[in-house]
Amino acid sequence: MSEHLDNIINDIDLIKKADNYNLKQINIDFLEKNIIELKNMLSNNIDLEKVDTIAKIIYQLNLDNSFSNLTNHISNEFYAFEFMLEKKIKKGKL
Repeated sequence: MSEHLDNIINDIDLIKKADNYNLKQINIDFLEKNIIELKNMLSNNIDLEKVDTIAKIIYQLNLDNSFSNLTNHISNEFYAFEFMLEKKIKKGKL
């Protein structure tokens, strides 16, 4: 699961280095901070409200950037993380 969050962190770094992404409605530093916090929660209790907040921010980022390759990749990575999280919750491992 953490590899998906690592991939998102790497993609956020690429977005921060580029100047061609629409970040008017997105605080990219806030998103990065929350992804890192979520990654640190993996061994403890995961804040599902934080997961929901991050999902909404990522959706807005992807929408604002016309589903670019990079923002779409972030969205797909987070979807994969959510899918794995759901499986762990159903198995009672969280």
